[in-house]
Amino acid sequence: MPAPQVSQETATATEVTAAPSSNRFRYAAKTSLSLTLAYLIPMAMGWPQPQTAATTVMLIAATGMVSESLQKGIHRVLGTVAGAVIGLTLIALFPQERMVYLLAVSTVVAIIIYLYNAYQGDSTLFMLAAVVTLMVFNGGDAEGAFLYGVDRAFMTAFGVIVYTVVAATIWPVQLADNTRRFASDVADRYASGFSRLLQPAPAADDDELLAGVFTAQETFQNHFAAVKQHADGVVDYRAEWDAILGCYEELEGLLIPGMQDPTAPSIDFSRHIDNYDDLTAHIGNLFDRVQGAWRGQRDDSNVSVLPVTPRAGSLAAESHLTVAAVAARADLLDRLQPLLIELITAMESLLFDRSGFVPGRQPEGKPAFRWLDQENLKTAVRAFLTFWLATVIWIAFNPPGGFMFVTMSTVLIPLVSFTPVTPRLLIILFSLGFFFALPAYVLLLPQMTHWLQLAAFIFAYAFFGFYVFQGPVSIFFLLGLFTLGIQNTMSYHVDAILLIILMFYMICALLIISIYIPFSSRPEVIYASLRRRFFNHCATCITLNPGSGRINDLRLRLHQSSAGAVLAKMHSFGPMIDADSFPANEPQKIARLNRACELLHGQLQSLCLRRNSFSDNPLIASARRRANPNPMAELCDTLAANRGVKEVDRVFQQSSGRLTGIGKRLDDFLGERPAEQHDRSTLARFYVYLNQQAAIRAAIEDCRQAQQALDWLQLRETRF
Repeated sequence: MPAPQVSQETATATEVTAAPSSNRFRYAAKTSLSLTLAYLIPMAMGWPQPQTAATTVMLIAATGMVSESLQKGIHRVLGTVAGAVIGLTLIALFPQERMVYLLAVSTVVAIIIYLYNAYQGDSTLFMLAAVVTLMVFNGGDAEGAFLYGVDRAFMTAFGVIVYTVVAATIWPVQLADNTRRFASDVADRYASGFSRLLQPAPAADDDELLAGVFTAQETFQNHFAAVKQHADGVVDYRAEWDAILGCYEELEGLLIPGMQDPTAPSIDFSRHIDNYDDLTAHIGNLFDRVQGAWRGQRDDSNVSVLPVTPRAGSLAAESHLTVAAVAARADLLDRLQPLLIELITAMESLLFDRSGFVPGRQPEGKPAFRWLDQENLKTAVRAFLTFWLATVIWIAFNPPGGFMFVTMSTVLIPLVSFTPVTPRLLIILFSLGFFFALPAYVLLLPQMTHWLQLAAFIFAYAFFGFYVFQGPVSIFFLLGLFTLGIQNTMSYHVDAILLIILMFYMICALLIISIYIPFSSRPEVIYASLRRRFFNHCATCITLNPGSGRINDLRLRLHQSSAGAVLAKMHSFGPMIDADSFPANEPQKIARLNRACELLHGQLQSLCLRRNSFSDNPLIASARRRANPNPMAELCDTLAANRGVKEVDRVFQQSSGRLTGIGKRLDDFLGERPAEQHDRSTLARFYVYLNQQAAIRAAIEDCRQAQQALDWLQLRETRF
């Protein structure tokens, strides 16, 4: 399903981690060059605090993405300016009330950190705003506070500019190419799905194909949400990309139910639809044209819609089930053609600048902010509490670094809260950084007499950190460079660097405390909580009736998006559970539950995408009234509660009597009236709805079996 993400997904993972070693080398080289220039240019100009610009480069590299967009750099500069304005405004409002100021700034920074985690695009601007808001405070020294704050903000903005210029000019990462690659993968999956619809395969293969479709679509949507506001080649063709994503969403809603139709393999549709073979061949050609366009193959031929021609009287003696299945297949073939033609038109306008595209389709996509995420809220609370714990230490003991100790302790919280960064890894990274920094301080730096020597040293140190360590963990190694205190005029005192190292070890200790207090960061505890919340979100999605009001539709989207975020974290935290400490919960069993939840979420997402076409269907409305309360929502609630094997089995057995087969339900709803006398579209969508309900019920059953294979009592045991 979703690409694994923890508290904050960064596109660096897309650009570097999954990339070949050559791309990794380029990323490390140009990021190291940015860090080197952020040091050397301020030193050459005689500006104070060059380490501020260098720290900014470290933060962006750890939390953001390397791409070609100058617009993104402007957003980051605006975030820096916003942080400076907020910080200086708070200082001006509370010049003498230090505790009131500290309370105000801690609250503001906690809110900004929450937005940093909740925002689905490039959230580095929120991180920079939080950092600058804290940096402009001069430790309570009112004299020169404004100029000190302006200097810090200026150097932070300078670091952003250096990073942006280097990223945009040297081996620029073309995010539009990545977007096209993800979109092409989705098209390939849908083409395979249509082929599977015509030639059914074993159930296990169908599940594999469905999982691939859901994963490809979710990956594309997450990537598009992250780059749509700033990536060149995406912003310039935003209308075309919106249309493509909207067509993909509708394709998912159409194809997924058809792929899961249990009745279709036993029906010869060509007996009931005169031009069935021509229709399927035509739609197959449209899928081929979509795939070819993504590969750069231009086709200027015009495409048209073939009308579906039912064979009169062929369904007179057939059962309700057969009539409904034929109507659903005819409706699918009828709706796929104009949808694929619209997709082709948008793609050819995007790829070949061909005329004829009419903008207008708006996809549901991903919300800009993910508001219902508990880990985001807990991270903000952690940042607030860590700020005050560090402040108490600063006031009571005045540790090395002064207020910088408070600033660093607070801004590093998002990088360690609900992430794979463990206390052991923190200590190793800090120690490794200092292991390189201390000998360099004693043996190398005093011998350097030329700026090129210093540049080579900084570049080599940074290159090693960015090449070996990927993502947020790189910053903890690179902080060793910060301890050197590099500036134009240097006095070498071993006791001074040891005090700085002590400060960072104190920060490390404080971060370790914050990881476990007041919220647990044990993977098994988090995973159990995620599982419960996932099924609660699923139950809410099933219960909410689509089309019953704007508020309900908004709630449905929020819960659907939150379920996807929770599922992504299950994929992240599940493999982190120690198999040696919990031998009854093997990684394969955890992966099985994650896969079952993945399929359930995909089924619910497919149902959500069809909600508008289902909302005005009288047969579906009648079915929903009869199934109140919804038995499948009860099943999800039961899985969320996880009350025990016997209790769960009892609830599932009781519900099985209420969820009868599709054929029997059709007979119950249609009565004695011949099915062919119903409106074809109404009957087709009712049949699709029943198929989706059956698929959701099967997915819930898979989740039950996978959940019961795990020993949840063992996961609650305390380990040391």
